[in-house]
Amino acid sequence: MRRTTNWSVCTAVAALFAASGCSSLNRDSGAGEVIMIDGGPVPLTALYPDDANPIVIRPIGYVVNDKQRGPDDFDITGGDVSEIHLYPGMARFMKGLEDETSLLILWHFHKARPIRSVFARGFDGKRVGPFASRTSDRLTPIGVTKVELLEVKGTTLIVRGLDAFNGTPVLDIKVSMESLRRGRELRERSGAFR
Repeated sequence: MRRTTNWSVCTAVAALFAASGCSSLNRDSGAGEVIMIDGGPVPLTALYPDDANPIVIRPIGYVVNDKQRGPDDFDITGGDVSEIHLYPGMARFMKGLEDETSLLILWHFHKARPIRSVFARGFDGKRVGPFASRTSDRLTPIGVTKVELLEVKGTTLIVRGLDAFNGTPVLDIKVSMESLRRGRELRERSGAFR
């Protein structure tokens, strides 16, 4: 939760869910919802047109690993293998998943901090904005990572290369184009693809 029109609700949620992101909020300034950018509150009406309505997205599972934010803004500590625990109701949507080699994982930056409009990018130090970076601190806190699928155990996926922290909500899973091409080539060679 990074936006609110009711500060007391955010405070209550923050008490229940530590590190939920409510610390990056400001109380209602009277102009509607606000978001913290460059250290100050900015009304969402200054960023979005009236017809840019919010979207509700429900997670399909969560990440289990030993990753945490490192000592500086862009470091991540922990191993390279993660588990994605899908909720039991997602089992019906997993057919064929075990045959794939790589996936795109869409996930929610649930530990994002206040947004900066310009900063030194961690990869090379170039001064950029969020759209020219991979920062977790962005207007729409969604991450996308291509991972290697190592194993499927029930509704748990074992993957390599996911840069999400422990407890991160997973929003969606898509097969990568690389995996689709590999599967098609294998079927064409075996004569199964027509």
